[in-house]
Amino acid sequence: MIEADSLSKGGVAETAEAFLSHAADLEPVLHAFRQIDAGRLRTDAAALDALPVEKRGPLFGMTVAVKEVFDVSGYVCGWGSPIHDDRRPTADAAAVACLKAAGAVIAGITVSTEYAMSRPGPTTNPFDSLRTPGASSQGSAAAVGAGLVSAALGSQTIGSIIRPASYCGCIGFKSTWGTIAVDGSMPLSAPLDHVGFLAADPNVAEALLDVLMPGPDSELPETGIVLAPWYREATASAVRDAVTDAADRLAAKGVPFRADTLPAWIADTEAETLDRLLAHDMARHHGGDFDAHGDLMSERVRDFVRRGRAITAVAYEEALARREDIAAGLDAWIGEGIVLMPATTDVAPLRSDGTGPREPQRLWTLAGLPAMTVPFAMAGGLPVGVQIVARRGADRRVMAVARRLFNAPVA
Repeated sequence: MIEADSLSKGGVAETAEAFLSHAADLEPVLHAFRQIDAGRLRTDAAALDALPVEKRGPLFGMTVAVKEVFDVSGYVCGWGSPIHDDRRPTADAAAVACLKAAGAVIAGITVSTEYAMSRPGPTTNPFDSLRTPGASSQGSAAAVGAGLVSAALGSQTIGSIIRPASYCGCIGFKSTWGTIAVDGSMPLSAPLDHVGFLAADPNVAEALLDVLMPGPDSELPETGIVLAPWYREATASAVRDAVTDAADRLAAKGVPFRADTLPAWIADTEAETLDRLLAHDMARHHGGDFDAHGDLMSERVRDFVRRGRAITAVAYEEALARREDIAAGLDAWIGEGIVLMPATTDVAPLRSDGTGPREPQRLWTLAGLPAMTVPFAMAGGLPVGVQIVARRGADRRVMAVARRLFNAPVA
C-alpha cells in the first residue's frame, strides 16, 4: 500500500484540511477547480480515517482531483460548456469508482476546456500565471503541478494529458487505448478517447497504474529511438536538448538509442485520419447540443459538427481501417524498444496565444499507443517535458523509463 506523500500523521482529515487551506491561497489566481465541496471532502476523509487498517486500499488517503468530463456522483460535471453547467450525475465514472475503491479521496472537480477540445477555461499555469496550463486537462495538470493534489484524472482525445502535464511540470500518462474504461466519461470519439492521469512523482504514477490497469512491472527496454519531428511546427532548442540529454542518460544505463524518422506513409496520413474520426463522432455525440444550443458553442466546436455531418459512413470506415494500419505499423516499428521525443514544441505559451500545438501528441492518441511525459528540464523558469512512447500494451515499459528520467521541477 502506498499512501500519498501529502498524507499527514493526523490522517486523511488533516490532509483534507491542508488541501483546503492550500487551495484557499492558490485558487484565486490558479483557478484549477470548477468545484470544491469542503463539507463533502471532510465527510469522505472522516469515513476513510474510520476504516480499520486491513480495509484500507492501496491509494489510502491520496488526494485526487477529477476532470469535469468524468462523472462524480453529486458533483457538477459540466464538460466545460455552459450548455451543461447544471449537469450533476448520480453515479461515478468507472475510473472514479476504481480510485475511490482503492482509498483515494476526491478533492474536487477540475476545469476542462469546452467539450475537452476547444474554448479554454480560466486556469493559469502554476509556474507563470500569464501562461497557459495547456489543453483540456488543464485544471488537473495545474492542480498537480501546483502541489494542491498528489494526482488527478484526465482524458486525452488529441493531446489533452501530455501537453498540460508538460507545461505544468508533472507526470502525464495516456494508457494503451481501451485498457482503462471510459464508462461514465463524456464521449468525443470512441476510437480516440483515452483515460489517463497526472501525477506528482513516479511513486504516485506507479500506484495509480497498479490500480487502474494492474499488471507486472517491466524492466528498461534494450533499445530506443530518438524520433525526429515530422510536423511543420518548429521545436525549441531547449526541448530538443532535453530529449538528447534524456537519451544520453538512458544510454548510460545500457539503453542504446538510434535517431530515426517516422515512416512517411504514417507522417502523411495521421493528421487527416484523426480529424475525420473526431469530426464524425463529434457530430454523432454532440450534434443535439448544436441543434438546440449552438449559440452557446464556440465556432470551433460548431465547425467540427458541421464537417462531421458531411462525412459518409464509407469515409469513416476507411479512416478506422487506416487508424489500425497506422497502429500496427508503429507497433512493428517500435518493437520491444521505446521512443523518446518532445512532449511539446516549446514551454507553455502565453494564455493569449492559445493552449499550444497538438502535433507532438496527436499520433500516439490516434494509434492508441501508451505515452507518458515526465518533467526533465527547465527553460526560463518553465518546465520542459520529455515524451516516452511504446508499442500497444507496453505501458509498464513506459513507466520504467519515466522512473529513470524524472526530475522534479523547481518553481
